[in-house]
Amino acid sequence: MLSQTPHEALLKLTKYDRVIVYLFRHLTAGMAPATIPYEIDFNQEHVRIAMRAAIADGVIDTEVANVPDIKYTYDARRELPAEVEQCGPITWLQRGKGLYKFRRTRRKNIIDLNQFVQPPLEIAIDQTTPFISSLLGNDEQALFTRVRNIDLLSTILGFKAWPIQGHHRTSVSYGQIEIDEVQAGIDREGIQTIVPISGKGGQDKLSWSQALNLNTYAAEKHLTAELRIRSIGLWRDNLNTVWIIEFSPHTDIDQIEIINIRRFSFQ
Repeated sequence: MLSQTPHEALLKLTKYDRVIVYLFRHLTAGMAPATIPYEIDFNQEHVRIAMRAAIADGVIDTEVANVPDIKYTYDARRELPAEVEQCGPITWLQRGKGLYKFRRTRRKNIIDLNQFVQPPLEIAIDQTTPFISSLLGNDEQALFTRVRNIDLLSTILGFKAWPIQGHHRTSVSYGQIEIDEVQAGIDREGIQTIVPISGKGGQDKLSWSQALNLNTYAAEKHLTAELRIRSIGLWRDNLNTVWIIEFSPHTDIDQIEIINIRRFSFQ
């Protein structure tokens, strides 16, 4: 049978982790490590059933009203609890409105950039004026502002990229997603290129599920034969270093790779 986190250790986990542990136990009841399927389908009601069971057992005090916020946590902030990944990495993916699945994947979802060869730190001259800087926060929009002010993405891409839309909330084949920014341009080979971007900072990190959203958006929304996809992730670490990552354009999460990493310090 699958192992379970001892009760005292379970109570020390975050509320969201406790909910997910109960959800996993509900979905895998009676299973053994050898019988866990490649994908486990569930929906929002399954999450709520798990929360009600956790309340009955005194594991959580109240239900979480916003289930998508739970999912976002495991898209951008931390890995699923160890009990859920006891047989290997699992990623929580969408499969429709209010419909989800746990998919067994070849790696953990949150991207640890320290696992990659560290690129040399490059200096970027910040064109943001002191007054504007004083008004900026620490979120991804502030990061986009600094990057946009010196047209840094055009330097990375090798051609002029133009902002098309920010905070683009839309639907793809497996549900609703949000792209932080969409840019586009004509590359050096004369090919029309779409550049979907995910930007993260603070406690939020980049993940393979975000990269999947970028690639799927570009592949499904822009059905042009000669269209090239250049999906980009921006991440500001706690040293205010800006990482710019380019993902391969695959639409299978296990096939996506990082094909370019550069780091910048704004001065």
